[in-house]
Order: sequence, then C-alpha cells, then structure tokens
Amino acid sequence: MKKISITIFVFIFCYGLPVYAIDRDSGQPITDFLNQLKERYQQIQDYTATMRLENFEPEYKLQKQKIWFKKPGYLLIKQLGPFKKGAVLAIYPDGKIKGHLGGFLSFAVVSLDKDDENMYGVTGDSALTTDYGQILNIAMGKFDRVKTFSITEFVDNGKKYQVLETTYDAPIDRLKLIVDKRSQLIVGLERYKGKKLIHRIQWFDVKTNVRLATSLFDL
Repeated sequence: MKKISITIFVFIFCYGLPVYAIDRDSGQPITDFLNQLKERYQQIQDYTATMRLENFEPEYKLQKQKIWFKKPGYLLIKQLGPFKKGAVLAIYPDGKIKGHLGGFLSFAVVSLDKDDENMYGVTGDSALTTDYGQILNIAMGKFDRVKTFSITEFVDNGKKYQVLETTYDAPIDRLKLIVDKRSQLIVGLERYKGKKLIHRIQWFDVKTNVRLATSLFDL
C-alpha cells in the first residue's frame, strides 16, 4: 500500500471535502461507520503489517515496526528502528508477555509486565492497543466525549479513503482515523492539539488471513 501523500492530507484537512449529512444528536452515522469497521475486523483471523509511528512533541521521534497478529490474541512486534531497533515483543492470549532487546542482547528473552516501559512506543501507546480490534474499541469508548465529528472521502493514486474526524474537550482535542474504503481497514491515525499534529501512526502493506502459524509467536 502506497503511503498517503502529505500534500493530499494538507489539501483535504485544510480546504475540506463534502461532509456527509450527520445527525449529531443521534450519533448514528459515526456508530454505523465504526460498526462497519468492526464487522470487517470480525472477518479477519490474522494479519501482518508494517507500521510507522511519529511523535512531534516535545521532540520528533520515529519508530518503524513489523507486526503479526492472530486471533484470539497473539501479537508479535519487531522494531525496525531507529527506536529500539531489533527489539522483539510477543503477547499471548493468556496475558503473558515476552520480549528481548536487539543486538547482542537478543538471546536474553524475559517476561514483561503490562506496565513495563518497553511496552510503550514513541507515541505513548501501549503494545496492548496495537491490534485493530483494540483501536476500534477505544474509538467506540470515546464516543460519549465527542463534541463534533465529520466523515469525508478523498482519492489518492486511484484509491478511495475515508476520514473520520472527531473533536474532544481534552488536551489532545482532535483525532483523525483514515480508512482504506475498499478494504475497510485503518491505514492512518492522527492526533492533534488544536491545529498542531502531535502523533501520526500509519499502516502499510497490510495482508489479512494469511494463516499465520501459532509457533511464529514463540520466543
């Protein structure tokens, strides 16, 4: 999947596209939109993807990682750098977490607690919230706090995308969820303080239902 160009993002978010008619009081369109994504997620048994995470405040930090996910809760994350390059983390359905650092420390596999500092990336998100299902659950859980929202569409390189934008009464007060319209999979997430971009997370080369072996997650 090609990276969505910054130029297009700027055009869309600054100048806007037609916004769907939305009944703010009922909230039905936003719940319908998220439920469509959840229905699509229910069809997925496993997937792989490459992720790019960026933090812009107080200083720029970049993290690239490869992930493998298999229901009911297997997750393998390999850090590609520059953040903790070579480190690997594995999460299991029973709640166990194992990991190792990169380089000459890669042989030392240890058990981790869910609050361990190595569970968090440059955007402050826990590895436990990496899976699409968890991201959608978080979005649904925030609905009662939403002040305004819009759903727009745009086309980039012949592909159609949808953008759900929500605003909140909080320090990070604006969220954008970018979805590939054809696959109904999340390909981007952005958080803002006012007009300032704080975090950007992107998913590339997403492959679903590839029949990952459970042994892949053994460390």
